[in-house]
Amino acid sequence: MNQPLCSICGTPLVDRTIDYIDKNNDHYLIVRDVTVQECQNGHQFFHASIAKKIEKLFEMERQHLLHPKTTISVPVVELDAAK
Repeated sequence: MNQPLCSICGTPLVDRTIDYIDKNNDHYLIVRDVTVQECQNGHQFFHASIAKKIEKLFEMERQHLLHPKTTISVPVVELDAAK
């Protein structure tokens, strides 16, 4: 069986599990244990079914229908704080 290659750099892709963090319309969401295919240069690709599930989670969050497993507090700082 041929190993899939990265469509950007041509290096082999391997399956990895990550915590996906994103923002959509001022809504932040962390999705744990997301399977991606990643190359040695760090390019990551989602299967279409996983991307659709993530989109659905964001929609549920916007509609206040999501029941998170946990909620965390995250510091927000300006870049100039690192002088």
